[in-house]
Amino acid sequence: MRFKKYLIPILICILGCMFLVAGCGKSDSKKDKVLESKTVTITDSAGRSVELPQPLEKVATLNGNVVEAMRILKVQDKVIGVSESIQKDAYLDMQEKDLVGKGFQPNYEKVVELRPQVFISYSTYGPGAELAEKLEPAGIKVVLLDLHKPETYDNDFEVLAKMFGKEKEANAFLKWKSEKIAALDKVKNIQSEQRVNVLSMTTDSIQKEKWKVAASDTAAHQAVDMAGGINIAQEFKGYSEVSPEWILQQNPGVLVVADYTRDLVGFNVKDFGNVEKFKEKLVQNIVLSKTDVVKKDRIYIIPNGLLGGDKSYLGAQYLAKWFYPDQFKELDPDKVLKEYFEKWMDVPFQGKWAYPPPTK
Repeated sequence: MRFKKYLIPILICILGCMFLVAGCGKSDSKKDKVLESKTVTITDSAGRSVELPQPLEKVATLNGNVVEAMRILKVQDKVIGVSESIQKDAYLDMQEKDLVGKGFQPNYEKVVELRPQVFISYSTYGPGAELAEKLEPAGIKVVLLDLHKPETYDNDFEVLAKMFGKEKEANAFLKWKSEKIAALDKVKNIQSEQRVNVLSMTTDSIQKEKWKVAASDTAAHQAVDMAGGINIAQEFKGYSEVSPEWILQQNPGVLVVADYTRDLVGFNVKDFGNVEKFKEKLVQNIVLSKTDVVKKDRIYIIPNGLLGGDKSYLGAQYLAKWFYPDQFKELDPDKVLKEYFEKWMDVPFQGKWAYPPPTK
C-alpha cells in the first residue's frame, strides 16, 4: 500500500520532466531555425532585389567607396577580401586583406575560395550580371552598390547600412554631411557675373598633354557647381578632349586640377615639394600662360578623391574657400576634413590635402 501511495506522484513527476525536456528541445529548435532563416532584403544600385543572410560577417569587394562607407558605419572588420587598389589606399587600412581582384575584374577562383557571404561591386563598372552567374551558384550573394555618384550616394549608403543593421549610424552621418553641404548655401547669393569661370582637369590628362576637361556629368563638375563656380566645359560629356584654341577662347579664370598620382597632395604627402614643381610646369605651359589662370595665379590642386562622388562635398569646401575667400572667411576646410577622418573614419588626420593651402 505504501508503494502505491507514492507511485502516482512519481509517475506524474516523470511525465512532467519528459514534457519539459521535449518542450525545451522544440523551443531550441525553433530558435535555431529563426537564426538560420533571418534575412534582410535590399534593392541595390542596379535595381536588383537581393535577399541577404543575417548577420553579415564576411564581405569581399572591389569598390573602395564601399570600404570607406563601411569604415564610417564601423563594420570594416567584416571585410575579408579587396582589390589591389583598395590595398594601396593607406587610410582604408586594408593592406592585410586577401586580394580578390584587380581594378573592376574579380578573381573568381579566389572569391569562391574565401567564401564570403556577399560580394559587393559596382553597378556602373565591371562585369555586372556576370558576377551573379559566377558566384551565386557557389552560395555567394552579389550586391551592386556604387557609392560614387553624389546624386545617389545617400540612398546607396542607407542600403549598405541596412545590410549591417546600422541605420541609426547612417542617419547620424548623413545628417552631418547635409550640414556641411548647407554651409555652402551662401553661394546662391553670388550673382552670375561675379562667379568665377572654372576649368577642371586631371593630372593624367595634363601630363599626357591632352586637354581633357571635366564636363557636366562628372563628379568634379558637381563639386565646382556646389562651390559656386561656373564650369566652362559643362556643355560637353564626361572628360572631353578640347583644342588649345578652345581653352584660349574661353580664357578660364580658375584651374582646378584633380591629382590622380597621390604624390602631389593627399593622405601620404608630407610637404608641397612635388606639387610646387608641378605648378611651375603649368605656369610655363604655352597655352595656360596666356590665360587668366596663370596671369592671376589661380591654379588649385586637390586630390581626385576629394572631387570623387562620395566626397565631392568635402572637396567643395576647399573650392568655395579658394573661389570666394571673402564670402567664406569662417569656413575651415581642413577642420571639416579632419572631422570626417577622425570622427567618422576613426583615422588620424594627416597629409597635405590642398595646394595652395586655403587662407584661414
